[in-house]
Amino acid sequence: MQYGLFFQLPRSAAQDTATRYRETLEQIELADHLGFDSAWLAEMHFIPEFSILPAPLLVCAAAAARTERIRLGVAVALLPLHDPIRAAEEAATLDVISGGRLDYGVGRGSIRAHFDGFGIPIAERAERFNEAIDVIRLAWLDDPVSYEGRYLHYDAVNVEPKPLQRPGPPLWMAANSDESIERAGREGWPAMVSPITATRPELVQRVATFRTLREKLDGGPPPAAELAWLTVAHVAEDGDQARREVHDSLMSYLDVVKNTGRNSRERAGRESAPKPTPVGRFAEMSYEQILDEIAIVGSPAECREQLARVRDEFGVGHILTWFNAGGQVPNDKVQRSMRLWIDEVAPAFVDA
Repeated sequence: MQYGLFFQLPRSAAQDTATRYRETLEQIELADHLGFDSAWLAEMHFIPEFSILPAPLLVCAAAAARTERIRLGVAVALLPLHDPIRAAEEAATLDVISGGRLDYGVGRGSIRAHFDGFGIPIAERAERFNEAIDVIRLAWLDDPVSYEGRYLHYDAVNVEPKPLQRPGPPLWMAANSDESIERAGREGWPAMVSPITATRPELVQRVATFRTLREKLDGGPPPAAELAWLTVAHVAEDGDQARREVHDSLMSYLDVVKNTGRNSRERAGRESAPKPTPVGRFAEMSYEQILDEIAIVGSPAECREQLARVRDEFGVGHILTWFNAGGQVPNDKVQRSMRLWIDEVAPAFVDA
């Protein structure tokens, strides 16, 4: 079993940006010391209460200078918003300066404000994503890039530097739709799934699809570590204390997500906008039901039990722990939770 950290960096009106970044880097440095396997940073734009993290590779570069072994991931790069040649250059540069520690998660994006802010029609996101992936993979190879697509055109562009990892940093797919999980399986990519963005029945079906396609491609089951599970996480010596500590932060996050999705649909006039996310289902749930659905929160013993259920039901081998969902859990409590996870939760799964 592998363990990663996940960061989205929502910022409330009572918080300041510099502190949020400082604490994030402190937590990644601590994770490197404790033995976490990875740290993943999301790309988001223009909605500070949702995230103040528009440039995750810059934060990864700062983290690379403060760490030695932990892998650094983008979860995910919103490729329709980027020039893929520039994206390939920046990712390769980070891979070089980190000593080959970059994991590159990719996604199409679904938030209308992101696309409006860059002047890109959201209806173009799927085709732009497909073209960007093609170009980035070519850019990491040795030959100059020549490409003719609907949106992208390059003529013998010599991209430098090349990444240390060849043929490039591992590409991970944010599998928040049936189409995404199918592509990950067909292409042989690792995939990320989450109960935050999908219902349990959807996850059961998508995990089965991923395994079937990967077995067909690879001739055998994919490594468990190539299927990651993103979950809210918080540990305290007392389970009730853990649930109290994360309550306000998590509930504020779900409110922000709900409002962001509603605003996206309203701005689109309900035309060409992605369908409402499963996050809306939480409005009908109690706090206890929400935790049961999307979180591993409680005492070490309770967290071990919850993690075992996820492992047994879905067979995932990489847990992405979001220790500060909502961004309002104090830094000292986040760091205590990280220590308890490694000291008292993770050892139960050494042979898993």
